[in-house]
Amino acid sequence: MTSALQENRRYGWPMVIVHWAMALGILTAFGMGLYMVDIPGITPFKLKMFNWHKWLGVTLWALLLLRLLVRINSKVPRYPAHWGRRTILMAKLGHAALYVLMLAVPTLGYFYSLASGFPVVWFGVIELPVLIEKDPALKDTLKLAHELSAKGLVLLVAGHVLMALKHHVLDKDGVLGRMIPGMKAD
Repeated sequence: MTSALQENRRYGWPMVIVHWAMALGILTAFGMGLYMVDIPGITPFKLKMFNWHKWLGVTLWALLLLRLLVRINSKVPRYPAHWGRRTILMAKLGHAALYVLMLAVPTLGYFYSLASGFPVVWFGVIELPVLIEKDPALKDTLKLAHELSAKGLVLLVAGHVLMALKHHVLDKDGVLGRMIPGMKAD
């Protein structure tokens, strides 16, 4: 008897772990970002929140690189046989948009921090290179781009979740089981 993984119907453990770590990290970073900007004034707690948010952003950026390496070196489950070309195209476009925004959001945040005059020191230990100098005009543009791309990413994540649930509840095609251990896949 062969398993769903051996039959290429489910993602391998490395991809599953990175997927769920990134999902948790993205939602945490977004919630943290919404919370911290509403803290009045400049307080030690607010500064800690900004640092933790940056550290999480850099961690998510690194996880994305790991995710790409795992993806390149892993077998990806085939699309279900009953999916049409349009469904496959929409799935590919949705995943491509997720990858673009998973890269864009932390990158824009990093440049926003630099343009604001604040270097990023990952976990207070590893100072990332200062690629641009403090620039108040660029700061405002990067802040807006970071905020809008983060909101776009969360909307895409919500769409991703809704489509996974649609496939599970309405289509009953086992697609959700590809990424959830112990659940039936395809």
